[in-house]
Amino acid sequence: MATSTALQLIRDALGLTGAVGVDQTLTADETSDGLRVLNQLMEDWSTQNLAVYGQANLPFNTVVGQSVYTIGTGGNWATTRPVRINAPAYSVYQGVSFPCLPMIQAEYNLIPDKTQTQDFPDYYLYVNDAPLGLVTLYPVPSSIVPVTFSIDRVLTEASTAATVLSLPPGYLKALRYALAIELAPWFGKKILNYPEIVKMAATSFANIKRANRTLSLMRVDPAYGDGYSGGDDWRTGA
Repeated sequence: MATSTALQLIRDALGLTGAVGVDQTLTADETSDGLRVLNQLMEDWSTQNLAVYGQANLPFNTVVGQSVYTIGTGGNWATTRPVRINAPAYSVYQGVSFPCLPMIQAEYNLIPDKTQTQDFPDYYLYVNDAPLGLVTLYPVPSSIVPVTFSIDRVLTEASTAATVLSLPPGYLKALRYALAIELAPWFGKKILNYPEIVKMAATSFANIKRANRTLSLMRVDPAYGDGYSGGDDWRTGA
């Protein structure tokens, strides 16, 4: 796993376009600008499913009689606010796992009795609100049970120029070239004059997206197969 300080990454990015010399020291304002743009870039990547590495299964306990929970720093469920929650989630009741499936706002709006209770929820609605996300569970839990959500990781911003970024293989290179494109106009450079940087930025970003790609689970209704779910091979038609 490669590491770099935020300042070194900013300098490397600026060096690609010749915006700074090898021995040139960035001013405080230049460093501040570079750090802000770097953090905005990582924030943008965090909104893209394939740009973030891996997912985390995080359990959160329900509260009896409570259907809506805030999620994020300082929320009912304290963690980094998720951009999205990946389906499905699951709850554990009396040692058995039960699926908790996603629904959209329109589906929740059509529920006649939103106060219906059950020991564990069957569905969840996630609203990507700010500064805290909102999770609504249905039916309303009547017991304290852990619900585990699969949440995409968010790239952690660099709080200072001295912050050490520790990232999986390929990320520092991709960030360096992408940051060069972002910072070029700030330093009076036209990125179109550096087509090799644009090409390498696209290639390295595509590489980490390929590395982050996960297989999708496909199932066939037993009625259309050979008597059990997943019994058909889509590659052969058998």
